[in-house]
Amino acid sequence: MDPQTRRIVVESSGPLFAAKGRFADAFYSRLFEIAPEAQALFRRDLNAQKRMLMAALAMVVGVLGDRDRLAATAAHLGQVHARRSVSRDHMVLGQRAFDLALQDFFGAACTDELRAAWQSAYAELLDLMAFPPSGDSVA
Repeated sequence: MDPQTRRIVVESSGPLFAAKGRFADAFYSRLFEIAPEAQALFRRDLNAQKRMLMAALAMVVGVLGDRDRLAATAAHLGQVHARRSVSRDHMVLGQRAFDLALQDFFGAACTDELRAAWQSAYAELLDLMAFPPSGDSVA
């Protein structure tokens, strides 16, 4: 990831973390809107899940720019998600929901540059996550 993209992601993450769950609310709302069947993956308390999303996001943003640490973080997240029957296809849907949630959260301030930076970061993370082969898709 180039330094400019990393800077945009890191700088824009501050408001996401400061909003006390508003971004997580937008993310899950959008995820369940585009893939209602994904709700079955979340048997736990959704508020706890939202906190885990934001903690994972903070972990990833914290290691951007350090490929080895990002790879280790991605591998861990991939294992956690795979244990919960979350496939790569699900994560791709999550990428769409993430982009929509960014637009909801930032509104008019959500520029194409901001969206592209986050798309790049998400794609890099997804590329580093190890998922077992799956033919299952919720799309």
